[in-house]
Amino acid sequence: MSKIIEQYYKQANIMPLLLKQKMEKFQRNEDIMKEFEYWIENHQYKSNGCISIEGYNAKDLAALSDFLDGEGAFILLIELREQPEKAKARILKGFVLK
Repeated sequence: MSKIIEQYYKQANIMPLLLKQKMEKFQRNEDIMKEFEYWIENHQYKSNGCISIEGYNAKDLAALSDFLDGEGAFILLIELREQPEKAKARILKGFVLK
């Protein structure tokens, strides 16, 4: 478990069940977890050696919507890996809120 990410979520007052679900996603995707840790510690996206999935990296995703800056970009990167068709459909729809 990443202490850096866990602390980030605790400071954001994430409910314990949601914290557990998010941490499980990052634990399944250790490379994305490491890049999210970098973002938390440095307050910027990696410019070299960043992870690209389905043609997107976290910085690209953050540029698509204000809702994706930071944590949202990394969660969507995981979704692109685990459920690419669903994630690409969300991107094409422009992240419409219900």
